[in-house]
Amino acid sequence: MKQVWNIVTKRLFVTAFILLLEIAFLISMMYLLGSLWIIFGVALYIFSIAIILLVVNDNGNPAYKISWIACVILIPFAGGILYIIFGKHHTTKQMKKRFNAVDMGGNEFLKNYDDILNRLECNHACFQMAKWMWDVSKHPVYDSTSTEFLKSGEVYFKRLLEDLKLAKKNIFMEFFIISPGKMWGEVVSILAQKAKQGIDVRLIYDDFGTITTMPDNYSEYMNQIGIKTRVFNPVRPRLDAFMNNRDHRKIVVIDGNVSYTGGINLADEYINEKERFGYWQDCGIRLNGKATASFTALFLRMWQYLSNEEIDYEAFMPNNEVTGDGLVMPFGDNPIRSHHLNDSIYLKIITAASRYIYIQTPYLVMDYELTTALIFAAESGVDVRIVTPHIPDKFYVHAMTRSSYKDLIKSGVKIYEFTPGFIHSKVIISDDCVGVVGTANFDFRSLYLHFECSVWMYKTSSLEQIYKDFMRIIERSQKMTIEDCDNRKLIQKMLGIVLKPFAPLM
Repeated sequence: MKQVWNIVTKRLFVTAFILLLEIAFLISMMYLLGSLWIIFGVALYIFSIAIILLVVNDNGNPAYKISWIACVILIPFAGGILYIIFGKHHTTKQMKKRFNAVDMGGNEFLKNYDDILNRLECNHACFQMAKWMWDVSKHPVYDSTSTEFLKSGEVYFKRLLEDLKLAKKNIFMEFFIISPGKMWGEVVSILAQKAKQGIDVRLIYDDFGTITTMPDNYSEYMNQIGIKTRVFNPVRPRLDAFMNNRDHRKIVVIDGNVSYTGGINLADEYINEKERFGYWQDCGIRLNGKATASFTALFLRMWQYLSNEEIDYEAFMPNNEVTGDGLVMPFGDNPIRSHHLNDSIYLKIITAASRYIYIQTPYLVMDYELTTALIFAAESGVDVRIVTPHIPDKFYVHAMTRSSYKDLIKSGVKIYEFTPGFIHSKVIISDDCVGVVGTANFDFRSLYLHFECSVWMYKTSSLEQIYKDFMRIIERSQKMTIEDCDNRKLIQKMLGIVLKPFAPLM
């Protein structure tokens, strides 16, 4: 009885229950009005047509539009109301106003030097990518930065602890998930110790990402032990587009000089101390040098948004001199901008490839443009390989991922499933010269709804490390065939067919 009571009183359960009540109310009103069926039928028809016209004339992604049109047709009235609440805008006006006020914070310290940018002119596609990124988002390209590819959660964790212990001035951490256990336990112990020494330690975590793992008042406890903590987008029982927007970033900045990002959260499954879906394969990237300025700015902008504090950006900028090989461009993406940076960079890398494109992603639920680009590349003779999990974390997303295999394989794309378990890495590398490691999956939520971050790299030594590690992972993966697609269980095929039209909404 006590266990049942604990579940019922948990914030996630209460929030979900209240949201269901709100949806039930909307639907019940529809049926109550149904007694005036002729008037209501005409009104419902006009309302549905109006909503569909709104969807069609919106500037959003075509796949996103199709999903909402299907929703309006299948759930009359309620589907239209849900579109007005969730679909008309990717986020709320209030959030846009507040975030736009801080989104350019520190820009005076993020300078794009023409001599660095011009070093890309020998590769026209990369030059275009970097110049466009600077023009639309003011994310500069850096030299004087060393990069280190961290091929697993275990390697990432060991390296992170070493750097945290060396911190002298400040530690900034921003994560989607934190969870009790060995990984977070060792990290928070160092953070608390550093805070006692007078070091500026700050933590941001997403409320939804920790809602099942941490107590509701955890941020208060962290503040009490000297770790300044802010919670992104607290989960509330309200029908609001903002609930869709999550902080999916993973950022660590130490003393303004060293930074980390990648797919790894602060939970034991990421370092395989806890088994959830077989072996958990993940990766990260460590930067040392000037490029850390961009991650510092991304973190401090989010901090300013959440706390309304004035920030002295200059005090946190890098001050070390590092010899780097190649060029580096960290960047952040968010649903506030009309330019979807990760989506555009992925698309540009794919269309510019001449020899190969290798991708690792836990979810392969793409829009028409990305799918077409991959097919065209493969049909043009480019070696396109994609690695996805064999053991999924979400059965319904895995069904949609597998439903996209057949058309890709027919076109010459090679798809592999990581046999030992779940692959959570978000990596794309092409032609030995360009690659991205970050937090954005090849799915709609990452590319259009979440706050994400990544590192774009050009001819860095870490690209060779990524290539070699990709070959290692391929050896541990099974190549999927047309026969594998045809032999899937009927229920998985049906699930993929039914859910695919709604993929952008999931």
